[in-house]
Amino acid sequence: MDPNKFKVNANFRQLQGSGLTFWLSLLLIVSLLTTVGLGWVVQWFVIVLVSLPVLAIVAVLGLQWWLRRKLIQDRCPVCQFEFVGIRDATLTCPSCGETLQVVDDHFERSTPSGTIDVQATDVSVKTLDSSVIPNQSNQSPPSSQANNSE
Repeated sequence: MDPNKFKVNANFRQLQGSGLTFWLSLLLIVSLLTTVGLGWVVQWFVIVLVSLPVLAIVAVLGLQWWLRRKLIQDRCPVCQFEFVGIRDATLTCPSCGETLQVVDDHFERSTPSGTIDVQATDVSVKTLDSSVIPNQSNQSPPSSQANNSE
């Protein structure tokens, strides 16, 4: 049997002890803190532990309030893609790549000065029947008819 292994096992058994040693040690530390006048340290520790969850809840609610105030959801005026942007900021449409600005809670195109923005108009196209158009293959050019008559 290895003598070093026995020393490790003996030390481990000493550390395990009974639950009584833990509670006695905790009672000794608390009584020492209150006797010396360091009870404020314990109170401060309890206050910090209680206030951490409260601060976390306040931080989450504050972030939600800020997001509702700062974010705008609208459609791109060019491609009609709906997305979210930050109020009073210049951004790019993720669908078409157009540079946009948020003005009065709506997205507007951001054009450089001197640019003329033109609205396109849809023009409908009519198809002509082949019976209305004279057949070009049956007619010969007038110059060739004049040459043939001589």
